[in-house]
Amino acid sequence: MKAIIIGAGEVGFHTAKLLTVEHNDVVLIDESEAACDRVSEQLDLQTLRGSGASPRLLKTAGIEEAGLLIAVTNSDEINILACQIADKYNVETKIARVSNPDYFSTESGLTAEDFGIDLLINPERLCVEEFVKLLQVPEAREIVEFEDGRIQLVSFRVKQSNPLIGKSLAELGASGLINDTRFPAISRRGPSKNGKFATNGDRHIIIPSGDDVLQQGDDVFVIGSAIAVEQLLRISGIRFSERLESVIIFGASPIGIQLARALEEMDTNVKLIEADETEAERASQVLRRTTVLRGNYLKFRLLEEAGITDANGFVSVTGDDEDDIMACMTAKEHGAQRVLALVQQPSYLPLLARIPRLDSAVSRHLTVVSNILRLIRHGNIISVASLHGIDAEVIEIAAGINAKIVHKELSHFKTKFPENAFICAIFRREKLIIPTGESVIQPADRVIVFSMPEAIPVVEDLFAERRN
Repeated sequence: MKAIIIGAGEVGFHTAKLLTVEHNDVVLIDESEAACDRVSEQLDLQTLRGSGASPRLLKTAGIEEAGLLIAVTNSDEINILACQIADKYNVETKIARVSNPDYFSTESGLTAEDFGIDLLINPERLCVEEFVKLLQVPEAREIVEFEDGRIQLVSFRVKQSNPLIGKSLAELGASGLINDTRFPAISRRGPSKNGKFATNGDRHIIIPSGDDVLQQGDDVFVIGSAIAVEQLLRISGIRFSERLESVIIFGASPIGIQLARALEEMDTNVKLIEADETEAERASQVLRRTTVLRGNYLKFRLLEEAGITDANGFVSVTGDDEDDIMACMTAKEHGAQRVLALVQQPSYLPLLARIPRLDSAVSRHLTVVSNILRLIRHGNIISVASLHGIDAEVIEIAAGINAKIVHKELSHFKTKFPENAFICAIFRREKLIIPTGESVIQPADRVIVFSMPEAIPVVEDLFAERRN
């Protein structure tokens, strides 16, 4: 497939990387020479320097043959215009990043369809949704939902007090403690013994079998029905916030403002701290029930005034990675129960697992990439989520009629299914099935698969509909 990506920032770069791995013909456009050079040095694709809203440059990029255009620059206007031009050339799928909600608000009378946009992505809104989910499940490092929340994937760290430590997954299954759940992956300290699935020198990824034993410090990924996952978390000693009484936000950024508004609607007592006088004043004018405090997070008196020890969570969203990480560490030191940071640079994500005081982070670029992948994946893929800290994806895929994967027991595919992928759940006519080797996938079943990126083309091929 011919794909044009406009914007060589982290979102554009990561999306281009995934598309080239799957052997698509990708052209990336950016106005920055340095950004184009970075892409050319690391990825095997063509780069063009200039405006993504230039009809001449888009024609040079091959828009007449393109099946996909992704516009993810920092300019809403360029992204919208690029999609409008692509629509004139009958490009099948057009995706635009648009941060300003005013463009397509009810009052504007405009819709994304008016400009030929198939998927409209608002990074701020997506990040806010992630922060709210993480605040509601203390100790969860990541939460991904499928089938309107009926299936959940949750990542959490195994603490010393966890009663599951020292038990193999086979033992846990026989005891009934992990009914209706599966463990698709474990991120463990130390290098991998066989070098497979390594993420960095500090931790490696295990696609576990029944013989694997949970250890203290493991970051465990568990998936299953929402009820079963909640039961497992409670067994592991993880608390739940039935209601968010109080949350402190540091940074009156667009994400900070939108998060405060979302929490206001949940009747949460919100305090927002902002160092800049102008930004603090602006925040106080647009927020209805949030208390805005001006000052620096390093001042304990200010944190004390905000009620740091009684708050359900502290969220730092200034947009500066160093400030957001330091603000969370400072808040934790002064008694915050749960601290969450916004992360701009994806290179920081593997390092954050080494910071015990940081409970979790939301990656702006991964939230956007996950939504893009939902449209650009081939075949019957319904949704995709890229995971933080590990180079893995969770995909929801429909089994095609006459697909290779259907009508046979899963044990039949033991040597054919990629070893770095894992079938987690099957959803059939509103019923959740946690698969075993005897399970049989039927046509139209919706299946949740945990996979490393390099295994996804094989997974797609197994689930694709075969035509005579």
